[in-house]
Amino acid sequence: MGAGKILCIIGGLISLVATLFFSFFSSPSIGYGIGLFLNFATIFSSGNILGIVFGILYAIGVVSGLFILIGAQSRALAIIGSIFALLLGVLLLLITGLAISLGADIDSTLSFFIAAPLVDGIIPFELALGLGSMSLGTVLLVGGGVLGLIGGIVGTSD
Repeated sequence: MGAGKILCIIGGLISLVATLFFSFFSSPSIGYGIGLFLNFATIFSSGNILGIVFGILYAIGVVSGLFILIGAQSRALAIIGSIFALLLGVLLLLITGLAISLGADIDSTLSFFIAAPLVDGIIPFELALGLGSMSLGTVLLVGGGVLGLIGGIVGTSD
């Protein structure tokens, strides 16, 4: 098994774990990847076009770990999945970690991730990092995206 394939598998698993089991931020409420899918009906019924577009982009970012895992066989999917994971991770890092405003409309779309915990204190696992309201899930998402991108660039040849 080549190095690119191993990096894609590790990056995909880290991205999936980050979006499914860890929170992205917690200021007054907890935001995590499953919360986005719990709020999908609200997003589409709101009629806000920008909200719907960002909801779809966020959903691709949340499932990007699957794209990276599939990218162990296809370089293109690994690179595409990694780019979406990195975009979502950097957006979360800028807004929740560094408190840089990207406009009121874009900042408010992060409320799509907010939902009640599935199992209080366990899913999502909340570990605040002390950088704004950012949590461990954001860092893991960026890390998985970087590993998947490196694996996609190196190639998946055996």
